[in-house]
Amino acid sequence: MKSDEVGLISEHRQRTKRTKQSCLSIDHGFQLYTSLLESPINTTSESHKAKIISPSGDLIIEHTDASSITGKVAWQVSVTSLTENSRYFGAMLDPEKFSEGKSLAQQLQALNIKAESQPGSSFDSVHGISLPVIQLSDNPVVKLCGTDILGLFLKVLCLESMDDTTNSLFQDALKIETPATIARLIQVADSFNSIHRVAHVLRLLKYQYGPKGKMSISRFDAALVDMKEDRIRQIIFISKLLTDDTITRVMTHTLLILGSRFWINAPEGPDVDSFYWNYLSDNVEEELYYRRQCVMNTITDLQAHFMRAYGVLEDPNSKPTPAPNRMLGAAFSTSAQTTQFQCRGGMGNASQCDTFQLGQMIRFFTMRSKTVFLGSNIIDPEFNLDPLGNDSEIDSKLQGPASESITSILSTLRQYPDYQVDSYHGSCGVRRRLLPIIPCIEKYLLDSQALLGVDYRIWSSPVSRREAEWIGGMKSHTVDIRQGTIGAISLSGKLLRLSSSSQIAQSLFTAKSRNWEA
Repeated sequence: MKSDEVGLISEHRQRTKRTKQSCLSIDHGFQLYTSLLESPINTTSESHKAKIISPSGDLIIEHTDASSITGKVAWQVSVTSLTENSRYFGAMLDPEKFSEGKSLAQQLQALNIKAESQPGSSFDSVHGISLPVIQLSDNPVVKLCGTDILGLFLKVLCLESMDDTTNSLFQDALKIETPATIARLIQVADSFNSIHRVAHVLRLLKYQYGPKGKMSISRFDAALVDMKEDRIRQIIFISKLLTDDTITRVMTHTLLILGSRFWINAPEGPDVDSFYWNYLSDNVEEELYYRRQCVMNTITDLQAHFMRAYGVLEDPNSKPTPAPNRMLGAAFSTSAQTTQFQCRGGMGNASQCDTFQLGQMIRFFTMRSKTVFLGSNIIDPEFNLDPLGNDSEIDSKLQGPASESITSILSTLRQYPDYQVDSYHGSCGVRRRLLPIIPCIEKYLLDSQALLGVDYRIWSSPVSRREAEWIGGMKSHTVDIRQGTIGAISLSGKLLRLSSSSQIAQSLFTAKSRNWEA
């Protein structure tokens, strides 16, 4: 037995509380009780009737379950399977390391002696009468995931000790089990330091991520965004363990587009008593959030482009000319920054046309798409008019679409109406300029060749991860968009030539500036 496995058991004995930092074993223990010679337990009695996993099993594992009628659930298992397939049980039941293992070995030896002393009796028949029992103490992960998942975990450990028919049926069912169940199975296995066994079995069975449906998860499709967030996260969690890089990247891309309820106010660290997939480890959670914000920033910049064009925002790249000294009244009548008319009607009411278009644009972005929020710069952002929190309903109504799917936001922008101040200005307005640009953004969100998700083959290496991270990546370049396609990408006046669609997508969403109508 390895020294680190012995150390794990010692740690379980010494610690009663634990803070989860990552997917590591969770504190729990078990107590081997009863002596076969002093106080035998009859597994066929009503109070200790065990579910048979291993027909020739020589051990009963018992767990307290508040939802059970008897308050306890028990399984008949094979000691050999447990010790060979679980580092935790292998260390605990080692007779040379711990008293529990030594006591169990003595009881099993007594069973052999008893079987040999009874004419016509066999070891298995003795097992049907009385077996040593291991009682699992409270485990927060089992409590979270369910006792049925603990039973499933024991079946995976004892797969080889099942009879042939049961083994075949179990493998067929496990191969198409739902991601929700498998994700919980992995978390329970991890708490028993046996995750390697579950991963081995799932790879061996070529796990299918649930019953076969009409939609494939190995290639991105817009329909994947309709999946529930929990299922997407569970698939990511499972595929990462199985090193299924294609599915991991597709589903992290899907999560990025869908958004997450955990990203409303930026992702927080993992909760101690939560499912592992609610917070993706290895800084993936923060990276996906950041990439999504880059896409959101791009959409915001597109709206700002038209607001700048109509004079409601200043161009950050322009250098405003200082206004000459004037009388006070003149400062209110003349703007220091000149804005070109956007009206294409060629009529004498260009100012009226632009003012009309500006008003309709602000109205659409703030009331219809809710992608622009008009706030105040004179109010302290920390000020709360109702310190008792009675304005929570109002706050929820003011929240924008930050948690909505990006495809839904773009779909809403596509509905921008064709406003005209009168019939002579049919070629004016934002719609004719906005709609051709939206496909440029959609192309790098819905294209399966330009996935924005995390590639774990690259992410697993610290060196390659630094190159793949968007956080801290290139942000000083400029992107020119011409007629809805990326025309040029430049850095310090020099054109950049990017080979892959993913690199072009990253350059679009992380650019320092974009010329939307170059």
